[in-house]
Amino acid sequence: MQLQEIPIIDAHLHLWDTTKMEYPWLDNEIPIKRDFLMEDYQQQTVNFSIQKMVFVQCECKAEQYLDELDFVSNQALTDPRLKGIVAYASIEQGKAVRKVLETFQSNPLIKGVRRMYDSYPDLCVDADFLDGVRLLPTYNLSCDISIKPGSIAQTLKMIKRCPDTQFVLAHLAKPDIRNGSLRDFKKNMDAFASLPNVVAKISGLITEADRAGWTVADIRPYIDYAIESFGFDRLMFGGDWPVVLLAGTYPQWLNSLFTCVESCSDTELHKLFYATANSVYRL
Repeated sequence: MQLQEIPIIDAHLHLWDTTKMEYPWLDNEIPIKRDFLMEDYQQQTVNFSIQKMVFVQCECKAEQYLDELDFVSNQALTDPRLKGIVAYASIEQGKAVRKVLETFQSNPLIKGVRRMYDSYPDLCVDADFLDGVRLLPTYNLSCDISIKPGSIAQTLKMIKRCPDTQFVLAHLAKPDIRNGSLRDFKKNMDAFASLPNVVAKISGLITEADRAGWTVADIRPYIDYAIESFGFDRLMFGGDWPVVLLAGTYPQWLNSLFTCVESCSDTELHKLFYATANSVYRL
């Protein structure tokens, strides 16, 4: 099967409007410190059969999370393929976050939440944070995780303490590809894959490699081992637009991934590029 023929769900899409919201982290990523709207994404993906997309919150200021939800819900009106939202929620409020989760029920696009904690990983094992995470299944919401290797130990503890919550591990936990940390990566993938309530996104890898000089050979071992450890039933594709632009174009990333998996069966490719995301995010 040719890549252009494969129906794709992009399970990790970012869009942002710097005129409406503030994104402090963009000060450190100047090449992408500008607006990225649906029309920009459409132009980059015109040659692929993108069937559905899942928007993931973009770390605007926390107090602007409702503005972000309004923004992306309006973006979905311009392209009905946007079928899911992973929203920001202040999970550290513990049981008090229930009020926020109840408001999410009025927006059928909201499928999950994400609360970044990579700068202070101990937050995710705080009692209140755990209480908030344990509430998510009540509202049929999953929990996206975006971490670097330094936060893995605490994250594994959180997952084990919240066995009823569905976790989605973005970017394969951001392995240090540029420094060749494959051995540590394999150990980490084994640990996550051993937990039945975790699925993973093959996404964001080229930005963890040498951004100016990465090759398919650099990322292939990480993709191969993710498949070996998780299997296709627990893996999904993510484009990580527009963060991917820090290391290449969207087509470069997608074509490179396909080069690594093109020998897989049509059934396996369908799971990776469509079925897993469709099921986990209930699209």
